[in-house]
Amino acid sequence: MPRTVWSWAILAASLALALAVYYGVLGSGLINVIARWTAEWTSVGLNLFGTETLVRGTILASGTFAVNVVAECTSVGPLILYLGAVIAFPATVKAKLIGAALGVAVLTCINVFRIMTLFWIGDAYPEYLNIAHLLVWQTAIILLAIVLWLVWVEKLVGTRNR
Repeated sequence: MPRTVWSWAILAASLALALAVYYGVLGSGLINVIARWTAEWTSVGLNLFGTETLVRGTILASGTFAVNVVAECTSVGPLILYLGAVIAFPATVKAKLIGAALGVAVLTCINVFRIMTLFWIGDAYPEYLNIAHLLVWQTAIILLAIVLWLVWVEKLVGTRNR
């Protein structure tokens, strides 16, 4: 099989596997644990910055606003994209482990910050919440996963191949 066809076949198989993992996680009890954890850490961040919130399950609320942190609010989607790219890239196991750990930490922290900003926007400017949530932040978090992967390739993996 020509190299180009083989590359496309690997790409298609990787995408199918990523989608299977994504929908497998979304349909599992694990996603509820991740959503509750996300809501709790978002509440901690909001409270640190002076917005009093509390969490009940996946509901994050203040005295004036509340949101439900659902599966799509977690960093699972961007992490699957990022980790799939790290695993598929030809690099050492050590480089992949460092890249995976870096990605999980960065994308999870950015996702908590994302929900914090959406909470503030929803509370103060509810008319802009859908734009910030669906257009700005969803695009930004996916682009961040891609940029983070590119940085990992260039800084960690790329220096070894020169």
